[in-house]
Amino acid sequence: MHDIAWQDSLLTVEHDRLSFDGGRRDHLDGTSWIDLVPGWVPDHADLFDQLLAEAPWQQRTRVMWEREVLEPRLTAWFKEGLPASLEQLQLAVSRRYGVEFDSCLVNLYRDGNDAVAWHGDTVRKTLRNPLVVTVSLGASRRFLVRRRGGGPVLKEYAPGQGDLMVMGGAMQHDYEHTVPRQKNASGARMSVTMRHSQQAG
Repeated sequence: MHDIAWQDSLLTVEHDRLSFDGGRRDHLDGTSWIDLVPGWVPDHADLFDQLLAEAPWQQRTRVMWEREVLEPRLTAWFKEGLPASLEQLQLAVSRRYGVEFDSCLVNLYRDGNDAVAWHGDTVRKTLRNPLVVTVSLGASRRFLVRRRGGGPVLKEYAPGQGDLMVMGGAMQHDYEHTVPRQKNASGARMSVTMRHSQQAG
């Protein structure tokens, strides 16, 4: 893990830590949306370093074309015993959206070769309109959105540097997202992803 590195941006967002000021909502259609707050965690570099050193990293496998292959990223799963630094983030979004986020998965994209394919989060199988929260730490990476099942890219983002992204409404049912491989990536990115298991009120 000692070779993990990323290049910080020279651009800074001026607002209070974990403040939702300056955020915006992008409507994909009448029922699906994405909320974005740039620089939500301004001290993201410190949190990146803490998680890099302390999180229980593993590299999961999955079956593709009848073969078991390694996922091209590392993951750390927190169901219980959430670090205080992540508990702060979880509490802030829970208060904002009125949902108890009760699981946290951190993905580490070590460089531009790490990626995740087109998908909708599986929480859609048990919840009508789940909220999926992602806080991006470290380098910015492309994040693409398209309609479920294929078609052109409808939205492209580049989250990183402490940005907050919340996917809501019917997005996990009707759309897919991906973090593709990126040759010109400026280093490692972590995504802190929070989900809930009970339907929002």
